[in-house]
Amino acid sequence: MAEAAANPSNTREKILDAAETLFIEHGYAGTSLRAVAQRAKVNLAATHYHFGSKKGLFAAVFHRRAAPVSRARLAALDALEADHQVPTVRMIIKAFLNPLYSDPNDEVIAVLPNLVGRVYGEPDSLSKPMLETEFTEVARRYQAALARAMTDVSDEELHWRFHFMIGSMIQLLRFNSPMGVSSAPEEFIEGLERLVDFVTAGLEQGAGVNAGRHKFKTGISC
Repeated sequence: MAEAAANPSNTREKILDAAETLFIEHGYAGTSLRAVAQRAKVNLAATHYHFGSKKGLFAAVFHRRAAPVSRARLAALDALEADHQVPTVRMIIKAFLNPLYSDPNDEVIAVLPNLVGRVYGEPDSLSKPMLETEFTEVARRYQAALARAMTDVSDEELHWRFHFMIGSMIQLLRFNSPMGVSSAPEEFIEGLERLVDFVTAGLEQGAGVNAGRHKFKTGISC
C-alpha cells in the first residue's frame, strides 16, 4: 500500500494505461487485475486501492477517454445555441462529431475507436450502465436540440433515429473506410463528412413515413 500512497497520481495513471491496453487486446473477461498490475509494474493491492474492483477499473478506463469527448460535445452545442436560436440539423450533427475532427495523432482520438469498439462488444450488463453514465446528458441535450429543429418528428421516432446515428458513428470509428478503400487518416476525415451527409438525410426524413411503416412478419409469404 505504501506504493499507492507514495505517488498516487502517477500510480493511478500507470494502472489506467496498462489496463487500457489489456482491455482493448483481451476484453474484460480476458483481463485480470493481476495482469494489469504486472504490466503497470505496481503491486496488486494498488489496483484495489485506486479502483476497488475490475469493474471499477474498466469504468475508469472508459471514463478517462469518454469524458473529454462529452465535455467537448456539450461545449460545442452551447456555442452553437448561443449563436443560433434554432440550429439546423446539419449544424447540430457537426457539433456532435466535432471532437472526432481532432488531430488523428491526438491520444484520445488514437485510442478511442478501439476502446469504444471493445466496450460495445461487451455484454449489456457491463457496457450499458457505463454508456449511460458517460453519455446520457450528452444524448439528452442533443436530442432536445434536434427536436427543436425537427418539430414534425415524434420523440419516439427521434430516439430511434439518434440510436441509428450512434451506430453509424461507431462503425466509422471501428473501420474508418469501407472494404477495399485505404484507411489513411485523411480517409477518416472524409468519412466524417460523408457521415454528416448520411445522418442529416436520415434525421430529416419526413415524419409521414411513420404512418406507412409495417411491422416485420415472421415466415415467408409468396
